[in-house]
Amino acid sequence: MISEPELVGGTVVPAPRTGDVVAGGAGSSDGPPPTAPARSRRPWLWALGGAVAASAVWAGGLYAYEHRAADLGGYRVSRNLCLDAEFMALGGALGSKNKKEITTSVAEHVTLDRSYCDFQLGRKSDGLDYGVSITYKLHKETDPEAEFDALHLPAAGDGDLRRAERVEGIGERAYVLVPAEEFPVLELVVLDGRAVFRVDVSFPYDDTTIENGAERQRGVQALLSLKDHVMADTQALMDELRRPV
Repeated sequence: MISEPELVGGTVVPAPRTGDVVAGGAGSSDGPPPTAPARSRRPWLWALGGAVAASAVWAGGLYAYEHRAADLGGYRVSRNLCLDAEFMALGGALGSKNKKEITTSVAEHVTLDRSYCDFQLGRKSDGLDYGVSITYKLHKETDPEAEFDALHLPAAGDGDLRRAERVEGIGERAYVLVPAEEFPVLELVVLDGRAVFRVDVSFPYDDTTIENGAERQRGVQALLSLKDHVMADTQALMDELRRPV
């Protein structure tokens, strides 16, 4: 609808039509176009970034936890176990070491150190030497406690007829495997933290006496009489391997 014209300064100016917009007002085509509001960052991007960061922190912490230095209880690697293992108590009972029959070895690894020693003890007058072998393992990554019994105790079906006897006063857990006529070896196994020790002492049979039942029984009794000596010497070895060098 057209309104009546108005008189402005002597000039007739038509009145604005209904619906017309005054210049400079909202929606005017003469002014600059309205600016669109800034687009906000998508919320899920922030959430994703936070999750990635949290995952990285967790993974870093897990890596550090799994690769932290294990507590070895002061134990060190033995690079010559036959030198560290003096075995003076057993030597006093059986005789001196046969220096021509000594074997020693060591294998060092980032996860496990293994040392081995084998020697013979006896008196020249007897003409027979007891065999002694020592194995020392230092687990630097995993804890050997869970598998200790399964690995070192006799199991049905493996042909080892010895029985395990729990002994106290050495390490965290220790057993003596009592010799049998069919298996004339006295064995001591010790778990102490990350360290595992195994000491075998075998009776000096020869081809003739091994077939004699009475001689085998004598060997079993002789080995049993050495149990305290073996425990004392093994404890001395454990102390030596914890001594600072």
